Amino acid sequence: MRAALLAATALISLLAAPAFAQTVSTSEKADTATVVIYRDEPVDTVELMERSRQSWSRLDREGLALIVETRTIDVPAGDAVIRFEGVSTGIVPQSVTIEGLPSAVLEQNADFDLLTPGSLLDKSIGDTVQVVRTNPATGREEVRTAVVRSGGGGAVLEIDGRYEALSCSGLIQRVIFEDVPEGLSDQPTLSVRTRAPAAGRYTVTLAYLSTGLQWSTDYVARLSPDGRTLDLTGWLTLANFGGTSFPDAPVQVVAGEIRTTGRSVPVDPVVRSRSPGCWPQDTTTNGVNPDMKDAYGDYPVAVPAPPSPPAPPVMMRAQAMEDEIVVTGSRIAQQGELGDYKIYTLPSPTTVAARQTKQVRFLERTAVPYERVNRQWIGTRWEEPGETETSTPQVVFRLRNTEVGGLGIALPGGNWSLRQITPEGRSVLAGEAETEDRPVGLPFELARGDASDVQVRTRVTADGERTRRALTTQWREVEVVVSNLGADAEMVELAPQEFRQTGFRITRQSRPSAITDGGYPAWTLTVPPGESVTLTWRYEVSE
Repeated sequence: MRAALLAATALISLLAAPAFAQTVSTSEKADTATVVIYRDEPVDTVELMERSRQSWSRLDREGLALIVETRTIDVPAGDAVIRFEGVSTGIVPQSVTIEGLPSAVLEQNADFDLLTPGSLLDKSIGDTVQVVRTNPATGREEVRTAVVRSGGGGAVLEIDGRYEALSCSGLIQRVIFEDVPEGLSDQPTLSVRTRAPAAGRYTVTLAYLSTGLQWSTDYVARLSPDGRTLDLTGWLTLANFGGTSFPDAPVQVVAGEIRTTGRSVPVDPVVRSRSPGCWPQDTTTNGVNPDMKDAYGDYPVAVPAPPSPPAPPVMMRAQAMEDEIVVTGSRIAQQGELGDYKIYTLPSPTTVAARQTKQVRFLERTAVPYERVNRQWIGTRWEEPGETETSTPQVVFRLRNTEVGGLGIALPGGNWSLRQITPEGRSVLAGEAETEDRPVGLPFELARGDASDVQVRTRVTADGERTRRALTTQWREVEVVVSNLGADAEMVELAPQEFRQTGFRITRQSRPSAITDGGYPAWTLTVPPGESVTLTWRYEVSE
């Protein structure tokens, strides 16, 4: 048994030895970082927050951002490896570009060997560690020096010239490592091989795509008591679901449908678990009951903190900040053009911390004029003559995205909270709406909900058909009565659903219709309080 162990240990040590010595220079973190976050369609903030609280969430693999870092590094002469630590956990390795090195990059690797008990043992073969055990007779801890001879797949320690499988002695024990082996981290590391003619210190620019960052838009519209204008505030929500923080970073967000192939995926960490490799009956001793392990539980592997002042562990910091929401609103974001897309630049650098959601005000407008309309689509395709249908119209707020209309800025799609300001100055929720991206110059609508004081009764008074030159045309006569049960006059828009049918044509109408900004015909009626207004029309369509 001892001979076999020695042979296996020698083979493991040989395999673990490096093929050749090389100079390594490490950049632990970026000097500065710029974050540009993209999205291909409007994101619902509430849904984003709800999903982030699910244990199965993989939001750190969704979203897309461009990270541009500047780093100051010492480049050795000749062949060397430059390690960039602290890059985003969602880094897409194939998207990396590096500028500023004195020579070309010969080779590039993205390493993410996750720090676990298994990987720690694998990387420590041949290293000296301390084994702390609790003597079951005295209850005291005893410290022994050991050498790691095999890794996490079945850890073997050499103690005083004898070999013992870890976690198989039946005693409570833990292993203490002096430091963390090179290459182990809770974050990915980018390494490149260079061949510089001379050593020197350089400032390089590292740019790459990363997942795990998303953004959304929300609006708060405060409706004035006169029902003619509103005050508007827009908020950008920045969500970082990755494990990397970007302190004091200039941040931009891009609105527009960015075409992607879906292949921009990050590097997944290599996770090595630890399992006991006991022998011959799952124990290294004959006198200790192997069931003692169940009584004491598994045996932890402890790693002391580095001697230098440590930063808080990233994963612990991520959990602490998972549900944190930060609101800033000192200044307003600036909108710019990026080809066919719209880009919004935050007014000042901000910290986009790991597992944090931050809201930044990007829009503020006052006294924006709007028009309140009660819209009712009239459909009579399935109605029989004489039947009456009663319905309630939908309340719609119409705005124009122009400077004259009080806006004049590209509005990213998002959710709207409509607040009615009462004559006493109180703010009351009046409804919610959602919009798509709206460019400058175009009108748009906010559909709030059903009207409470307006009633629409529709009746088909006559119908028929006629055939002319093998073409059959159906016609119908429609009567609509609009009643206003409220104390104020109401504007009501009636639109025929059949306008999309082939050959649709209005042949007779008691009031003139007009083509709306939406491209459909409609009648606009002003109904006084407590009164009713009647509209009749005749239309025809082709079969």
